[in-house]
Amino acid sequence: MKKSLQVKMVLIMTLLAVSLMLVVGTMLVNNVTSFYNNDFLRQVETFFDEETLKLLNQAGQGGSQALYERIEVYSSQLGIDTYRNFYLFDRQGNYLTGSNEELGRTLQVTPNLLKALGGERGNEQGIAERYMDYAVALDDYVIYIKDSKDEVRDLTWEMVLLIIETMFVTMVIAILLSFLLARTITNPIERLTEGALRVAGGDFEPITVASSGDEISTLTETFNQMAQTLQNTLSESESEKNKFETIFLYLTDGVAAFDGQGRLLNVNRAALEMLSGDLVEGESTFSQVITPLTGLTVEQFGQEDTPLSREVVVGDRVLLLTFAPLALPGQGDEPSMGVVAVIHDVTEQRRLDSSRREFIANVSHELRTPLTNIKSYTETVLENADLPEQSRTSFLQVVLGETDRMIRIVKDLLMLSRLDNDKLDLRPRRFQVEDMVRHVYEAMKIDAQNRGHTLRLELHEPGSMTGDVERLEQVLVNVISNSVKYTPDGGEILIEAHREGDKVVMRVQDNGIGIPDEDLGRIFDRFYRVDKARSREMGGTGLGLAIAKEIMQVHGGEITLSSTLGKGTTVTLTLPAEGLAQGE
Repeated sequence: MKKSLQVKMVLIMTLLAVSLMLVVGTMLVNNVTSFYNNDFLRQVETFFDEETLKLLNQAGQGGSQALYERIEVYSSQLGIDTYRNFYLFDRQGNYLTGSNEELGRTLQVTPNLLKALGGERGNEQGIAERYMDYAVALDDYVIYIKDSKDEVRDLTWEMVLLIIETMFVTMVIAILLSFLLARTITNPIERLTEGALRVAGGDFEPITVASSGDEISTLTETFNQMAQTLQNTLSESESEKNKFETIFLYLTDGVAAFDGQGRLLNVNRAALEMLSGDLVEGESTFSQVITPLTGLTVEQFGQEDTPLSREVVVGDRVLLLTFAPLALPGQGDEPSMGVVAVIHDVTEQRRLDSSRREFIANVSHELRTPLTNIKSYTETVLENADLPEQSRTSFLQVVLGETDRMIRIVKDLLMLSRLDNDKLDLRPRRFQVEDMVRHVYEAMKIDAQNRGHTLRLELHEPGSMTGDVERLEQVLVNVISNSVKYTPDGGEILIEAHREGDKVVMRVQDNGIGIPDEDLGRIFDRFYRVDKARSREMGGTGLGLAIAKEIMQVHGGEITLSSTLGKGTTVTLTLPAEGLAQGE
């Protein structure tokens, strides 16, 4: 059996060497033939250019002999030799003369010669043909060049002989090397067999090999003997490995494992932080830690492989606890079933879900109210043809106002969608901050005066910056609009702008109703409104400051807010003077 592997190696190496030489030889022969064909075609194609054909036509006007003499002048460029000759035919296919008269009179009509007699160039070459030819038509004659390929065949035969000699030498070397390689392989296999016997006794880790009917068969039998011995150890090790991989995944999720009696086996730092308790491995129990939160007991899991989930509130956190059975080493063949708990903090997700639901309700209300008014007033106008013109105009103005209100809501939603998808179209340019602030001041002055507010402007050389003027004006308008809305009639609003080093600072200060301390942390959250009833009454959707914050961040700036309930609010916009690069 030991010799059989060596025989296989010798046969494989010998066949490989022979196959390789045959493939290489075939490729060389084909490449040489292709090279000669391509070189022949390139040589004659290069020669028979437009200028040469013109000269040959002029020579042909003096008769076939004059044309023959002119071609002989170029014989070296055409490679005319013992193997390659040229011949002249008239346009009817009659042979006239050539560099080898004996061969010329016995020439057979080839496809290339026929094409030339028809007025086309005959330049098709076939590797299998025993000759290479080329024919070109002149006004009165056809020049035909033919190469017998004898030189190619002589060279090919020499190559074949060389390949055969090389093949025999390669076979001898392959046989010698294969014997050496076979011994190199079989010796380690014999040593591995001895090692497998030692592994069967429990000294080494398992060795996995495949059986192939030779020396490897011995290893396969030995491994099979070893497998039974290691089965219990591997089962125990795999169970421990699965347990610790499950528990000690260093993620932001908390993980805690309990045995069948409910004792805490392992817990990670994230679980300790989320559960806010002093948990001790081996002492704390499922009934102490989990049961008070979920009402579940460790006995409920048994051997069912069905995960359970419970959502609980611990302090200011909302936690999602997912439980799954955990197989632990037990007595006999039956494993002991524990339970592993994976704890995920979903506080932020639930807050966002709540905000989204509130937003949908707010938007639905905001859209329903103007739509209801539009429908009512429109129906009134349509159903009362004799309605006074003044009333008709008043009703239509209400419809127009409600339409504008819906447009503002849709614009806010569209802006939010673009910010979420990074598709906000910015047009940065260099501008004077003073001009922008003054423009916003003039635009908001009428709204402030309608509420009896005093709107003051203080500019302290804020200089220039680079940014999207329209978007920054939108931020400033949103901030000032909030001050106008939430300041009691007759209040004071200050708009101020100045420069601090490489920063542009704009500030809006009012003496309005202010914001409670508990709401300051969420004032820039999307969909969040401090006084929901009043915001709805004034047409707010809770998006203005969120959009303002996003636009400021895109410009590399920040927006901050300080407020005292009942005394007023100050909003500060800080932007880098360089801002966005133009063309971003």
